[in-house]
Amino acid sequence: MKQLYSLKTLTLALSLSLTVTTSFAQTYSAFRSGNWSATGGSSIWRTVAPSPVCNNCHIIIEDGAVVTMDASILLSGSSLVSIGTTGSSQTTQLVFAQTNNNANDAFTNHHNLNMVYGDPVQINLASSNASIQAANTNNQDGIFLAVPTTGANSPYSYIARLGQAANYPNALSLTGPVILSSNGTLPILLSDFAASLDNGSVELSWTSVLEINSDHFAVERSTDAGAHWSTIGTVAAHGNSSLPLNYSFTDSKAVAGTAEYRLQLVDLDGKYDYSQVKAVRNGLITSVSVYPNPARDYVNVTLAASSLQGQGAVVRLVNQTGQLLQEKSVTSANGTTVALSVSSYPQGNYLIIVLGADGSKQVSKLLISK
Repeated sequence: MKQLYSLKTLTLALSLSLTVTTSFAQTYSAFRSGNWSATGGSSIWRTVAPSPVCNNCHIIIEDGAVVTMDASILLSGSSLVSIGTTGSSQTTQLVFAQTNNNANDAFTNHHNLNMVYGDPVQINLASSNASIQAANTNNQDGIFLAVPTTGANSPYSYIARLGQAANYPNALSLTGPVILSSNGTLPILLSDFAASLDNGSVELSWTSVLEINSDHFAVERSTDAGAHWSTIGTVAAHGNSSLPLNYSFTDSKAVAGTAEYRLQLVDLDGKYDYSQVKAVRNGLITSVSVYPNPARDYVNVTLAASSLQGQGAVVRLVNQTGQLLQEKSVTSANGTTVALSVSSYPQGNYLIIVLGADGSKQVSKLLISK
């Protein structure tokens, strides 16, 4: 009786270490570019092509080969796909071409590589010149995970994958060195994490494209170049989702100087991982008041008493096209108010820009009314 596979949510994880089984049941090596399933004189394999169902296989794409996946294969056991070698300067790729078959067709009608979840199956992109590329593909083209079970209606059912533009917009390509694993510990996948300074506060935003039993995101901040981190807040996670979800957090007490931010991605079972680190520089200009706003005849720009710290600044008035209308310099004048005449300007929106001596900048909107 054939073993069947059912739908299971994707848990592709990136790891920096690789555990390799020293003995494989079969080894297949692609020594030149071409289609995965090509036969005869055009075959890319040194011996034969990998079996459609391959247990404990080692599949090697040699340096310089660009292999187009035009088949469906299931990897289980300790199977390993090696794309290129460490330090290689040659471009080595596994490419998933688009098929036009219906999303409900049998899996074997599409181009995919499936890893059995829970087995130590890995894909190793060994160098910065090794990559996986996927077109804006059909729902069943790309890399997937499957979990052995019984009673399924098909040999195995797709779940989610590298290459699905609608749900995973940043997963159309993956470049090494990195390892894709079928038994990763943290089933949360982020596509974006950003941090920006906004009027003395730091706005953090991120998007998860996959969550499985996720619990929360802990927002951490470091003020000593990552030597020490402190948690400044938490944001509850959705729990389970295969669609993009947007999150945000505001650090209303931004520190002066450079601060680094990262997310701790925490699962329900306590497992966790970290996002990339984002740095934000909060310079000398920490507080600017613009009044009256709207303004008719004049506007006052007041710099906080502690913001200049004995250093200079420049106050500029510009219009919506970026044209400089006025500029005034302030030298070691903590708490100074700069008055700008605006009576000669037409009604509309303008910008007040304050530039610190350290290169920091604060922008405020100004409405001139008549």
